[in-house]
Amino acid sequence: MLPAAFSAAGLLGGVAFARLQPTTAPQPRHLMWLGAAYAACWLPLLSALPAAVVLLLALLPGALFVPLLTVASLTVTKLAPPGTSTEAVSWMASAIRLGLAGGTALAGPLGGHFAVPLMAAVGCALLLCIRTAPAAAATPV
Repeated sequence: MLPAAFSAAGLLGGVAFARLQPTTAPQPRHLMWLGAAYAACWLPLLSALPAAVVLLLALLPGALFVPLLTVASLTVTKLAPPGTSTEAVSWMASAIRLGLAGGTALAGPLGGHFAVPLMAAVGCALLLCIRTAPAAAATPV
């Protein structure tokens, strides 16, 4: 039931986001805020809770999942060099799938210990906060 609840909440969150999104394009700071909110929504699930409460709490990150993916894709598209947006979004999707596969592979041997996803979330948050310096403009010769 947990994946179904998460997915249903994602569908509702995506519909709400589509209806309520601002008229301006998302900025990188929106991605950081959504990512932080998404990670924070998982924190209550780290404690031992009854199954019904876990099911209810899973609705929160589920509702943010589709808006987070949407804003991430739009941000990557906006920041990619001209002509490379498809490749950039593909790399993002591949990184997400690699993270899911790695987390799933580690979940069994670690007995469902929450240190792995928590450390992954911290690592992703740090990566989101890193800013690269803009490339220097080429000078004509």
